[in-house]
Amino acid sequence: MQMYKVMVVDDDERVCMDIAEILEQEGYLVATFTSPIHAIKTLETIPDVDLVLTDIKMPSVDGIEVLNVARNRKNPVPVIVFTGYGDIDLAVEVMKKGASDFLCKPISRNELLIRVKNALEKQKLAEEIKDLRKKLTGYEAFHSLIGKSKRMREIYELIDVVAHTDSTVLIRGETGTGKELVARAIHNAGERRNEPFVGISCTALQPTLLESELFGHEKGAFTGAHTVKIGKLESAGEGTVLLDEIGDMPLDLQAKLLRVLQEKEFERVGGIKSIKLKARIIASTNRNLEEAVKEGRFRKDLYYRLNVVPIELPPLRERGEDIILLANYFLDVFKRQYDKKIEGFAPSVISEMLEYDWPGNVRELKNVIERTVLMSPKRWIDRLAKLPSHEERLKLFDRMPLNVPYLRAKKSVTEELEKTYLIHYMRQEGGCIKRVAKLMGVSTRTVSRQLEKYGLHKQMFKRRSN
Repeated sequence: MQMYKVMVVDDDERVCMDIAEILEQEGYLVATFTSPIHAIKTLETIPDVDLVLTDIKMPSVDGIEVLNVARNRKNPVPVIVFTGYGDIDLAVEVMKKGASDFLCKPISRNELLIRVKNALEKQKLAEEIKDLRKKLTGYEAFHSLIGKSKRMREIYELIDVVAHTDSTVLIRGETGTGKELVARAIHNAGERRNEPFVGISCTALQPTLLESELFGHEKGAFTGAHTVKIGKLESAGEGTVLLDEIGDMPLDLQAKLLRVLQEKEFERVGGIKSIKLKARIIASTNRNLEEAVKEGRFRKDLYYRLNVVPIELPPLRERGEDIILLANYFLDVFKRQYDKKIEGFAPSVISEMLEYDWPGNVRELKNVIERTVLMSPKRWIDRLAKLPSHEERLKLFDRMPLNVPYLRAKKSVTEELEKTYLIHYMRQEGGCIKRVAKLMGVSTRTVSRQLEKYGLHKQMFKRRSN
């Protein structure tokens, strides 16, 4: 049997001794502390601790401080808190802050042993899942982010630093690079991890709806506002709000958001009561905001407010060593999901994945692997779901306009690339915008916007029946 090391923290020495006696009889190694300050110093210096049991109400330092230190270690330790029968609400609140469980005093022997066993088993299961993910991917996942390239390791280090601050973060990167995953990693690595994580797309909603979704509205604020609506900034509480694709936010709404960031308060639409902003704000974009500022499409003052800590996500084509790592991870996920007996990728497929540009980045790779696994009848994948051919991609560079200024040429080639991929996938999928969006790793709204931009219509790609 594994000898688990348990810390017991309570200013009442009799309680410490009683709990230690029960646990030691069952084979646990127990250290008792009547001083929470001493317990915290021990947690900060000794890595080998499996479980902490602590009282909530103690003089000088309370159990919440012990909980915070235990949960914010490099290797977090599960914590069970003690409370009196009249403090159930407090215990529930502490559970929200990360405690594994709570016990009401006086503590019975059987309940103590059951709760301790459950907490340790839950922690062991979490570690086994973490180890399994590491075996499947060849690299330990960092808060669901997978990759071992230098660029990604630098991002992990930055996330670790910024997670323990309240600074506003601006995550930039192409569509499909994992901006929301990075935002969630920042949330989960910090002290707000047990509070809500709320995302809102600045692209998916009409301006009036976006304002209501963000700030909420009072009853009767506008036609159709039959009840009070709580907005995302309010419902997030002390958690995190991700403003996805902030570059698409209308200018008038940008002004209102700037005021919120400056004054840390806001009002619901149609309301006059000020509501304190308690949540952390993270924004993301796939646009060049500096260019948008110069063109007057994005407020300069808001840009500087958001860009306190910038995180630039590299496109998948610049993460060469991560491509096969991610492909193998997605292969394992989907072969289990679809009950396929697939061993791996043929060398020719590996070469194809490394040569391809992946304009839709990780999201496109994931979708291609899922479709390939679904359609593959073989044990070894010797062919991927159809990608634009090498010749199709080279044609773009044959037409590169080298006799015009660089920025104009860059815009022209980018649009040509975008249009080529769009037409290719629209033809392949018979004009189905939903399937094209999934293959390209973008939203259906983005596909519709691109069709309109290039004067195309989904009906042009409908397959005609004979």
